[in-house]
Amino acid sequence: MQPFLSPARIVLLTLIDMYCSDVIREEDDDFVLQLISSYLLESYERPTNGRQRFLARWQRAYLNVDLLSHVHSLRPALQGCFIAQTSAALPLCATLWDHLVQRLWMQLQSLDSMVSFFDNIHLHIAPTYSERRVMRENDVEEPPDTLVMLDRRSPIGLLVHQAYLEFNHLSFAGRCELWEDFVRYRHPTRTDYKILWPHDYPAAEALFDGIFTKHQEEWGTQADSVARVVFDRVATDRSVSASLDETEKLVILLIDRERVGFRPGSSLRAAADKAIDGSTLVPNQAIFFRLLDAWRMGDVNTAYDQLHRFFDLVARQGAGSAFGYNMGPMNKAVIQRDFGEHSNDLLSMLDAVHSGREARDYNSLRFALVWLYMYARVLPRHIRPHELQGLAGQPTDGQQVLPYISEDADAAKFHAHHTLASLIEARVALGDGRPPLFAITCLREASRNIVAHGETTLEGQLTSTLMVLWDRMGSGSLAIAHGRSFMQTRHDDVPFDDAVRVACRLAMQYAQAGEFTKAKTTIMGLNPDGLTSIRAKSTLRHVLTYVAAIQAVRAHRFADAEDMLLRQLPTGGFPSCAPVSADRKAQGPSQLDPDLATQVSLLYVSSLSRQDDGSLVAARTALDSLEAYYDKGVADLHVLLQISLARINLYTKAGHGLRVFKFVVRTVQACLRRRYYLLLWQAVGALARLLVAEGEFQAARMLLDAAIPRSLETLHVETTALLYQDLADACMGLAGLEAEAIAKMAASAVPQPGANSKERRQARKKQHLSKAWWSLGQAQVYFRRAGCASTIEKDIAAKRQAILLAAQRAIV
Repeated sequence: MQPFLSPARIVLLTLIDMYCSDVIREEDDDFVLQLISSYLLESYERPTNGRQRFLARWQRAYLNVDLLSHVHSLRPALQGCFIAQTSAALPLCATLWDHLVQRLWMQLQSLDSMVSFFDNIHLHIAPTYSERRVMRENDVEEPPDTLVMLDRRSPIGLLVHQAYLEFNHLSFAGRCELWEDFVRYRHPTRTDYKILWPHDYPAAEALFDGIFTKHQEEWGTQADSVARVVFDRVATDRSVSASLDETEKLVILLIDRERVGFRPGSSLRAAADKAIDGSTLVPNQAIFFRLLDAWRMGDVNTAYDQLHRFFDLVARQGAGSAFGYNMGPMNKAVIQRDFGEHSNDLLSMLDAVHSGREARDYNSLRFALVWLYMYARVLPRHIRPHELQGLAGQPTDGQQVLPYISEDADAAKFHAHHTLASLIEARVALGDGRPPLFAITCLREASRNIVAHGETTLEGQLTSTLMVLWDRMGSGSLAIAHGRSFMQTRHDDVPFDDAVRVACRLAMQYAQAGEFTKAKTTIMGLNPDGLTSIRAKSTLRHVLTYVAAIQAVRAHRFADAEDMLLRQLPTGGFPSCAPVSADRKAQGPSQLDPDLATQVSLLYVSSLSRQDDGSLVAARTALDSLEAYYDKGVADLHVLLQISLARINLYTKAGHGLRVFKFVVRTVQACLRRRYYLLLWQAVGALARLLVAEGEFQAARMLLDAAIPRSLETLHVETTALLYQDLADACMGLAGLEAEAIAKMAASAVPQPGANSKERRQARKKQHLSKAWWSLGQAQVYFRRAGCASTIEKDIAAKRQAILLAAQRAIV
């Protein structure tokens, strides 16, 4: 294996020689230069037209390894371009592909011709000032002005100059090995060469070298035998001939893509394995690539094996004990966390902390501190047995840890950790119920760091936190706007897991708005290259199942909803009242996300509460188990209030609303104090239903008149529909009160003056009835948008019939 030269690089040098020889037409110059540069530069520009879309594939040449595997990868691009002038050796209108094949077979016939090839192409390198001075002193003619010159500082000139220097430094054995690799690489184009130039093609299929072809008649039958001995690898070797530089770039690019969540496909992975197996590069990069691939694929045994091999190799190579023994436990903890091994991941991260302190690696210590803090927030029951109560989410701890990380990272100019700490601080503030202004300040600081210091990989986490903020503050349209703009412009620039997180939040926003088709389209519109990772695939499958379960619950298809929630989704660590045989726990990357797990449990409780076959007891049992299991020390206050609203709903449907009246008032006060406006309107609706049940219709209408316009901003259509239905009930109650007063006035036969006159009460009754009729219409519209119109048609029809009867009585 050569450090820089390879058969693929020789083909690129041939293309450059064609460009410098004025073989290419002027209208195709830019295309060929872009084609050559795409193999030398790591460009990911967005295509704008047909030809740019074609070039976009070649801009990922090292990722696709097409040119490393076979020269025919250039054929579709070059067959659309014609040569500038006809030649006697070429037929009329020959394409650049034909000319390339002619040069590969006619100008590179033997090892001697390859020496001449490198000498001739180096003439196109523009001499430096010192070289021109030496040429003038030695009376050497300078290159003519008609010769196309390449600056050696340009990518193409650097390729030519570096290839020429390495070829001259090669030994004779190295040149012979390079020639054998080139002959084997060129061999698949023999059919094209035979079709274009049948008279020049050798009669014997095994004669690949010009020397054997020239002396074929002199050597007789022995020429074929000698060729088979010398070029035996042409028929037996199937490995990819790549240089050390090409293989390292390929592996580094694959590693970068794996880090952001994109696993290569089967064909690309097979081609990359051939290039890696046929090389002699430093093995730690290949091992690290296989580690990431196994991690993304979900192969825990292979991931651990490659992890230990990688860090043992790094330690043996003398790269530093701090890197070998500090980063090893840290990466192991991250992998164990993803595979659900919570008994070991914390110990591995603590080992990384001790090693980082010994090595004074403050960057890794900051990351470990952030990781442990978030671990204590999400999984406190796993961290408390290790006596880490200081990290278990007390308010004082959050006020100390995250500002310390921000200040330390800012002092060390490590802006990624500073931005990450600001984002986590905003997310924790939202969960703890702190003022929204504080969270907005943290998000503004994170946004400033992202823009000022180019931390674009954190844009996905920023967008996800912004969507949570606006959703909880009751601005669902702003949450959807942030998600849509991100998915349309920035989702390719962030790690795929962050893009999946934003897409899932956007899909759930669409589901709450009743737009289930858009929710599924958003998830299906993600980059399919990232769906080869088992974690991303599992997350999208869970969200799709959750969206379908919402649709099934609203349509009262409870059997389908139960199958989705209890059998198609893992429990995510939260208990349910499902049978043991139907309760399926998942480990590793397929484990349910904790935030999604609570929503799944609450949706299951809602499904049970809507059934009429005595399922309220089962719903209360499931809610009690969820509340008992959900840790109140570090839990999200928003989720705790959701659990409270679910309990209020159960008591109201069971006819015991007065037992939780104080609880409802406290919930409303808590939502208002914490600025959880989305839950506030739901709590107001629960309070209004209790007031209607107790005959306080005027108070209920005042609450609903204030809540409904703001509820429309949340885009939670089912909540809005319920509020309109409650408003209709309150208006019908007010109309009933007016009817009773009118009946009493008729019985007493004593006229009431002013506002209490019979005519005024009749007018107010008609006004209340018309308001109730309109509210029922609005409720039906929003129920239809939510996907549950068929389930409430009878109820709405009965209420409308009651309004018509009341109106008829008023007329009589």
